Amino acid sequence: MRLRGLGPLLLAIGVAALGGCARDGDGIRGSGTIEMDEIDVASLVGGRLEKLNVIEGDTVSAGDTICVLNRGEVSADLAAQAAEAERAQAQARDLIQGSRPAELVIAKEAVRAANADLELAKTEFDRTDHLVKQGLAPVADLDRARAARDAAQARASSAAEQQRLADEGYRHQQVAAAKQGAAAAIAQLQGAKSRAEELVLTAPRNGVVLLVNYRAGELVPPSMPVVTLGDPDSLWMRVYVAAPLLTKVHLGAPVEVRPIGVSKPFRGRVVSIATEAEFTPRAALTEEEQANLVFGVKLVLDRTGGRLKAGLPADARILLAPPAATAGGANGAGVAPASASAGPGPR
Repeated sequence: MRLRGLGPLLLAIGVAALGGCARDGDGIRGSGTIEMDEIDVASLVGGRLEKLNVIEGDTVSAGDTICVLNRGEVSADLAAQAAEAERAQAQARDLIQGSRPAELVIAKEAVRAANADLELAKTEFDRTDHLVKQGLAPVADLDRARAARDAAQARASSAAEQQRLADEGYRHQQVAAAKQGAAAAIAQLQGAKSRAEELVLTAPRNGVVLLVNYRAGELVPPSMPVVTLGDPDSLWMRVYVAAPLLTKVHLGAPVEVRPIGVSKPFRGRVVSIATEAEFTPRAALTEEEQANLVFGVKLVLDRTGGRLKAGLPADARILLAPPAATAGGANGAGVAPASASAGPGPR
């Protein structure tokens, strides 16, 4: 008889244990600890910590300089990339502009000189040809005059082509290659600037310095947080709701959070609901076993102006919408009215 009497006693203890996530009138109660959003401020390149501007407990605003790192090769690489980008851009501009005015004048004058030599060579050839026909000059002189005329003709043609090339400018492929080279140099310069900017760490948002992990003079490895920031205005907590009550919870539902020892609750809302149960038994077949299934629900608190601190234990109450609002699927998930809950009734 004593053994048979233990069953109701154990059941009563199990129901009491679920009191932290039970139905309470028009809400679902849960308990948890208030947490704060934390941000690690780190550098992608690392370096020696040269200057540290904050200590633990300081308040910083977004954009404030937290610390400055020193890494010589990063600064040197930035200077080299800047010079290379300037050289590539200057070369591209030079090719795009084409020949300079002085080069065009030189090409034009070279054509005039070659044409003058050609005219002289033709005149010499005609005179020599006339003397050879009269028997006053040897045939060899005619051959030399003919060769000089042909050479002058070739020089004149070459000078004309050089002038044409100077007028047209550089080939399109050369100009395109110079442009691409300049673009590549600029991209490398931007990468060097980005690496150099990693040497100066700034606050990504407003917050309070929670941890300082390195001191001035220490070597900071890449991606290791120098400081950890917390946002006192971004508080949240996680409670666990039993499976029979989960259908009553919807995203955006208002929440009342009451820290231990505080009479007036703080407002918040539901921002996420876990899709997997925790503390799941191997086979949940009965209503008692189903009540042991719990789902994590994340609650975000409205701004408190620094009145709440992370780490405080608190009780939360998720407020349920009126039956008329939930019956029509006002929350977008077709949640049933509160009166249809499969969990334990109001206490």
